[in-house]
Amino acid sequence: MKYANYQPVKLRLFLVLVILYISAVFGWWLYSFITYTEKEYYLERDNLQLNALVIKNGIIEYLDRHYVNSGKSPFEAYKAHEQEVNDIHRRLNEKYHVSTYLSIKDTVSQLHNLISVRISKDEFNAIFKNYIKKKRAFYSEVIFFTILVISGVIWVFGKLESLLNLNKMQNNFLLSVTHEFKTPLTAIKLSAQTLMHRKPEETLKMALVQQMVNNSDRLDELLDNVMLATRIDSKSYKFDMHRMDVTELINKTADLLLVEPHFKGKFIFDEQPMLITGDDMSLKLVFSNLFQNAIKYAGTDSEISVKYRFDDNGFTISISDNGKGVNPKEHKAIFKKFYRVGDENTRETKGTGLGLFLVKQILKSHKAEISAEANKPRGITFNINFKQNLL
Repeated sequence: MKYANYQPVKLRLFLVLVILYISAVFGWWLYSFITYTEKEYYLERDNLQLNALVIKNGIIEYLDRHYVNSGKSPFEAYKAHEQEVNDIHRRLNEKYHVSTYLSIKDTVSQLHNLISVRISKDEFNAIFKNYIKKKRAFYSEVIFFTILVISGVIWVFGKLESLLNLNKMQNNFLLSVTHEFKTPLTAIKLSAQTLMHRKPEETLKMALVQQMVNNSDRLDELLDNVMLATRIDSKSYKFDMHRMDVTELINKTADLLLVEPHFKGKFIFDEQPMLITGDDMSLKLVFSNLFQNAIKYAGTDSEISVKYRFDDNGFTISISDNGKGVNPKEHKAIFKKFYRVGDENTRETKGTGLGLFLVKQILKSHKAEISAEANKPRGITFNINFKQNLL
């Protein structure tokens, strides 16, 4: 049991490590993209400042050629060539693809301090908005792909875990089927050997023959269940649907168990007649499996009750026992193919893991649903809800 639980725990631990690794990789990518974007933003901002300085130097270089030895002040030299300066300013803006403002200080005595070239706020706002846009794009894209990849990894690991669980259940099925076949075959062989090598009294002889017949019936029932599960799973089984009294069918199915010499329990029935449309052969298998399941876990002196309940969704048949019950965490899993509570090497009860799977599939074909819940104070209750019209 410990080893069986160890495999999924190890798989899930590995999944956590893979998710952490993926998160770290995408986190590093996001950090690298954001850092690159910030550097690009500051580089573009510095480039604007550099362009403003180049434009300023170009204008000053032009004025310097007309200011030196002219005897005029820097401002007078500018005023004398104002139109040319404005043309140069416009051309340089177009050349460097920027928008700048030109301002003049008429009180300065040095040509270099005469002109001030400032970048338009719209230029800074444009590169800042572009920077924010890129950041948001990187955040959304990296987060989206991180979630997408992690979801894909979780899906793959989920499928892998399902395959491992299916493999485990199939192994359990093979072990249980081997045991189920071996037990009656051994009993038949022992009875046959006794009849061959001894001359028992007539009473013992008939008992041995009856034991061989009972074990043969058990083998036949096991083979029928396996074949029926295969046919239902492949949707090749044809249900013979007709109106029938499900109460009468439940009573007849219970009567077969009441005559068993090893069964010392009792049934509590709701005797109200209930007509439904169904296949009596397959529904008989449903109630037989549920009753035998109750006896299997509650013991041969178990108390099994069958009750009806009506509501807006149809009617419900509740089959309860007073056994040890099933862990609520396994209430849904017990209807899966090959699933059995516990581990095949440690469980005490017989079975193949096909019974409740067959029950659910047969009821599904009858437009009915089955669920399990804990019975108070002990045991388990199976609720079968028929949604069909009872009239």
